[in-house]
Amino acid sequence: MLAEDAAQQVIAENLANANTTGYKEDVPRFASFEENLVAASDDQGGVSLGTLGSGSSMNSTFTDLSDGPLQQTNNNLDIAMRGNAYFSVQTLNGVLYSRDGALALSSNGTLVQAASGYPILNSQGRTITVSNRAKTVTIDPDGNIEEDGSSSGQIGLFSISAEDNPTKMGGNLISTSDTPVVLDPSKSSIAPIAVGYLEGSNVNIVREMVTMIACTRAYEANAKTLQAHDETLEKAVSQVGKVN
Repeated sequence: MLAEDAAQQVIAENLANANTTGYKEDVPRFASFEENLVAASDDQGGVSLGTLGSGSSMNSTFTDLSDGPLQQTNNNLDIAMRGNAYFSVQTLNGVLYSRDGALALSSNGTLVQAASGYPILNSQGRTITVSNRAKTVTIDPDGNIEEDGSSSGQIGLFSISAEDNPTKMGGNLISTSDTPVVLDPSKSSIAPIAVGYLEGSNVNIVREMVTMIACTRAYEANAKTLQAHDETLEKAVSQVGKVN
């Protein structure tokens, strides 16, 4: 019951972020408790009946890093990351990574993530600033930034996969166990950025709803089993030993 309750919380978070830009679905992982040897006693000292498990628990979650659907916005500063590409931002807790590509320019011309306001970094870990006098600012599929036709920097792109142990830090940001490898767009099989698009959440709402129903029914079945066992013990105490 505890395992199913924990899984329900993961599913609820997925459903709550079904429309969050660049959100990656979490998948609960279950593990069984250690099995114990079951034996019956006899004149020869005991007969092995095999092993018996004592339940399961949700011991971890796995983050599905697959691409979400593209959502066209036609905004020059909106970028959808494709494949295993991420960009980095400078936060109060250090450098973190994201795929929420709704970008904007701050009052001083610094390129920032619109939702958080955190500065976008280049591959050397420095912020990217364009002139306040620039009439047009564009980003190409490799992350190069141009203002009025002149280059003003490049968004740092990083390759992150499950082997990097990505950990969600809230605010649609993740950290990794080690500094991820800088992604070279020229060596990528697909363009790492789709300009004028945002990446939707990769949560499958129908699948999550079906999983939630299955978890609910499993929880209820276990609850009824526990209730039946409790009623049996109550009868054993109050009726079996009763003397008329």
